[in-house]
Amino acid sequence: MICRFPVTFSPHAVLYASALLAAGLGLGCRDLERFDTGDTGAYCGRIIDSEFTRAGFAPGLGLRLTLDIDALETAPGTLSTDDTAAPAPCAPLPEFDSAPLLVTPALFSDPLSQLEFGGTRDYNFMAWVDSTCQGSALAVVSLMHTGQVEVRLLRRGTGIAGDVSPEQFGVFQLERNDCVF
Repeated sequence: MICRFPVTFSPHAVLYASALLAAGLGLGCRDLERFDTGDTGAYCGRIIDSEFTRAGFAPGLGLRLTLDIDALETAPGTLSTDDTAAPAPCAPLPEFDSAPLLVTPALFSDPLSQLEFGGTRDYNFMAWVDSTCQGSALAVVSLMHTGQVEVRLLRRGTGIAGDVSPEQFGVFQLERNDCVF
C-alpha cells in the first residue's frame, strides 16, 4: 500500500532548498580540488623514520606525489622516489619513477571505497603502483584537513625460498612544494 500526503512548497522554498543542495555538493568538490597539483605541482616529503612506520624502505626515503583530482577514479596521479644511489633496490633507477597510480574501478562500488580512519582526513583512496624493479605495491592515500597528504605504501614479500623481496610498509607525510626528483 502506498500512502500519499499532499505537500506543497512555495516556489521560493524550492529555490532555496535547491540552492542549499547545490552549494553543499559544490563545496565537497571544491574542497578536494585544492589538492590537485596541476601539470607542474607536487606533494613531497620523507618517510617517517620509526620502527612502526618504516619497514623495508631506506631511512630518509623521499616521495613525490602528483594528484589529478578530476581523475581520482581512473588515473589519480603518479609516485616517484629519490633513491637512485646504491644500495637502493632498483639503483641506478629509483624504486618508483613517475609511476602511475592505478585504481581498481570495481572498488568504487564496494563499501571498501568508503574507507575512513581518523577524523583528520578529507578523503582516502587506494591504488596500485608499479615499482621499476620490485613489482606492485598498494598505496593508501589520505588527503588531510591540513592540506597535507599521507601516503602509505605496502608490499608483501613473496615468501618463496630464495626470494629476497622484503615486506614493505612505509608512511610518508607530504606537503605541497616545488620538489624535483
